[in-house]
Amino acid sequence: MALRIVLCTAGSLGDLHPFIALGLALKARGVQAEIATSVDYGGKILAEGLIFHSIGPGLAELERRFGMDKAELTERVAKSNTFLFEKMLLPNLEDGARAVTAAAEGSVAIVGSTFAAGAGMAADVLGVPFIPAALQPSVVFSPYDPPLLPKTPWMRPATGGLQLAVNRATVALARAATGRWTRPIDAVRARLGLPPRYENLLLDGLKSRPVSLGLYSPLLAWPQPDAPPGFAVTGYAAYDSEAGGASVMPPALERFLADGSEPVVFTLGSAAVHIPGGFYVESLKAARRIGRRAVLLVGPEGDLRVADGRDAIAVAYAPFSQLFPRAAAVVHQGGVGTTQQALRAGRPQLVVPHLGDQFDNGARVARLGCGAVVTRGRYRAERVAEGLGGLLGDAGVLETARRLGVVAMQEDGAGAAADRILAALSRSQRA
Repeated sequence: MALRIVLCTAGSLGDLHPFIALGLALKARGVQAEIATSVDYGGKILAEGLIFHSIGPGLAELERRFGMDKAELTERVAKSNTFLFEKMLLPNLEDGARAVTAAAEGSVAIVGSTFAAGAGMAADVLGVPFIPAALQPSVVFSPYDPPLLPKTPWMRPATGGLQLAVNRATVALARAATGRWTRPIDAVRARLGLPPRYENLLLDGLKSRPVSLGLYSPLLAWPQPDAPPGFAVTGYAAYDSEAGGASVMPPALERFLADGSEPVVFTLGSAAVHIPGGFYVESLKAARRIGRRAVLLVGPEGDLRVADGRDAIAVAYAPFSQLFPRAAAVVHQGGVGTTQQALRAGRPQLVVPHLGDQFDNGARVARLGCGAVVTRGRYRAERVAEGLGGLLGDAGVLETARRLGVVAMQEDGAGAAADRILAALSRSQRA
C-alpha cells in the first residue's frame, strides 16, 4: 500500500502551484499525494490525479463573512498584515487544524506552508512528522539576509558589524510586536490536547522541526548561518496550468505572438489582479512610448477592451512558462511564482509590488541585476517606459537575465523536495 502524504497550503496560486508540483513529484515516486486547501482549487487538483481535501473557507465564503468583494479583501490584505493574521488566519485556525487532522488520519507525514499553522498542529495530534515549507525567502527572516519590506527599508544583507546588529534588533522588535499571536495559537493547541510551543507565527514557521524546505530558487536566497538544522533550499517547484493538465496557450494569443516582434508582457498575477487600478492603461501607454507590442494578462474578471489596437492583446490567462520566453521583458507584481517564471524565461523584469512578499522579491530581482522596481504609487506610463527602456537597452542586464535563466531552468525543486521528504521519512523509520 502506497505511503500517504498530505500537503497543506493556503493563499493565491503562488501558494498552490508549488504544492501541486510537489504532489506530482511524490506521486511519480509511488506516494499517494493529497492536497488540503481551499475549495476554490479542488477542480485543478483533481484534474492532476491528486486527492483533494477541502480545508477552510473559500473566497466566496470570505466575501460573505466580511461583506467585501475580492478587490476590497485584497486591498485590506495589502494594507495590513494585522487583517490577514487576526481577521482571516487566527479565527479559522482551530477548524482548519481539526479538518486537516481528519483528512490526514493514516498518513505518514504532513507538509505545510509556513502560514498553514493548523497543519503543524494536525501532525502533532496524529503523531506524524510535520515538514514546513517556505515558498519565498521573506518568511525565513534571517538577519543575515532579511526581507526588504516597506516598513523596514533600512534592513539589507549583512555578514557582521553594525548592519547585522541593526537587522537583529529589527527582527527582535518584529517578534515583540507580533508576539500577541502566540497565546491564541497555544490556546488552540491546548483545546486539541497539545502542549504549548511558544512560537511566533510570523518568525518561527521553520523552526523546531527536523526537516524544513525552501521551495524557491537558490538564486533568490541561500540558507544563511542561522538557518534551522535540516533546512534546505531545494529550488523552484514549477507548475503552470490554468485548470490542471497540459498548459494551453490561448489561440488568439498564439496568433498575436507569431505575427510580430517580441512584446512586453504585463501581469498582476492571481491576487493583485483584483486591485489593478490604472496598471493596464498605463502599461499599454508605456509599451507604445517605447515602440513595443504589449500582452496584458488581465485575469478572469478583467476588461479585455483595455487592448484597443493591433499592437496589443488582452487575455484572461496564459501559461507563464510558454509566454514569458517569447517576451522582450516582463512587468509584474513580484509574486514569488511570477518572479521565478520570469527568471526561468531569462527575461528582464520590472517589478511593481502590491503586497506581502512582493516587495522583497522585487528587491532580490534588482539585486541579481536582471531587473528593477517601480513603486505602485509611481506607476505611470512615462516612468514605466523609462524603466523598460533602461532594461532593454542595457546589454549587461539582458545577458544577466539570459544567464540566470539557464541556471534557473536546471532546477527541479519539486523533485529535490520529494526526495528529501522521503529520505527523512526513511531515516525516522529506521531510528
